[in-house]
Amino acid sequence: MLNEERATPRGRVLLFSYAFPPMQTQMTPAVVKPMAGLVRQGYVVDVLSAEPFSRYLGRDESLMPYVEKYFGNVIRLQPPSSLIGKLRLRSRLWSTTPDLMDILHRSAFNALMDLDLTHYQAVMTWSPFHSINPVVSRLKRHRPGIRWIAQFSDPWAGNPLEQRTLARIWSAWQEPRTIAAADYLIHSSAYSMKLMLERHQGPLQTKSAVIPHPFDEKLFPARPKRENEKITLRYIGVLFGRRSPEPLFCALNLLLARRPDLRDRLNIELVGHVPHEMLQTSAARSLPAGTVTHVPNVSYVESLEKMYDSDILLLIEADVKQNLFVPSKLSDYMGARRPIVGIAPPGGSWDVLEKLQCWRASPADIDGISRAIEGAVAFVQEGAQGQWCDDAYRMEHSSGTVAGRISAVLEGGSAG
Repeated sequence: MLNEERATPRGRVLLFSYAFPPMQTQMTPAVVKPMAGLVRQGYVVDVLSAEPFSRYLGRDESLMPYVEKYFGNVIRLQPPSSLIGKLRLRSRLWSTTPDLMDILHRSAFNALMDLDLTHYQAVMTWSPFHSINPVVSRLKRHRPGIRWIAQFSDPWAGNPLEQRTLARIWSAWQEPRTIAAADYLIHSSAYSMKLMLERHQGPLQTKSAVIPHPFDEKLFPARPKRENEKITLRYIGVLFGRRSPEPLFCALNLLLARRPDLRDRLNIELVGHVPHEMLQTSAARSLPAGTVTHVPNVSYVESLEKMYDSDILLLIEADVKQNLFVPSKLSDYMGARRPIVGIAPPGGSWDVLEKLQCWRASPADIDGISRAIEGAVAFVQEGAQGQWCDDAYRMEHSSGTVAGRISAVLEGGSAG
């Protein structure tokens, strides 16, 4: 039972999130790390989540030892086994509208109603599966005394990346109910929060805050960094659509034309899914053979090891007018303590890169990207002496700092 009594120096929190190990989503680590930070600060965090069941999502067991260390009580929901439930899971449209987890609405609501929620200071939800919010909106009508803190990792209604008409209609209908019912709203990007605030009337500013995704140094290797034969620049993550390595390839060609001494000194490693055609452009083929290597998807913990063993980390964002997102990967880059070169348009990621004071340029600024890479390479060649970033700002993204800000919200104060 979740409500088993045990010593709670500071209190108890019920985390309700479908993005939880071993379910493999981009947001799963971003959910787990700050909540583990809360546990280290004296809270007990119980969890209501879901078993990995969708054919569109995989499993990643690499965080399970971490989960078992910090979260003693976890309930994992199963999709309904009825004929309708099975038919829904087999239908691409029906199983993905409004999102992959909507099928759990009834079982999640019933599980919450069965719990004695008076044990908890708050129920805390995390997107990116926004179907979680109507579950707690409905719960609040039956249990109005619970405190609900809703975290939005991605913009909801009005998300410019959402192209599905049914999902857009559903989001516009559900978001006002969530905002009215939630006691506090947390965003990971100021631009995402602004998008929500502009859509709704009322004193939302007084119950909203931006708290960044954290890194957790305890997840990185304790061993010394591996030495690389060449200066290794790694991008870790999925590339698709307008999030393309093409500006990087063009900038590298420009850099190597200016600095031929670097032709055999650089290794660009792309870790994760990359469409084949992105690696076959004229700019990609113009690079010296072996300059770019592609490594398939790895587990989350393996990705942290690759960050840790890099010489330079590459952030590649989509070439859009304004970026609303700050990826959790950027915080992990900070945790790896390796120089970062960011390729990003104006928006959330750019603001973080600017405050971090690391090398950066927009996707359209090919010369700027080449100069940024050259600066980071020179830093590594000179023995990486001194600071490559504003370390005080970097530490604002540590799990301890982020957990402290969430704790302030739990205690009824401001996130700072």
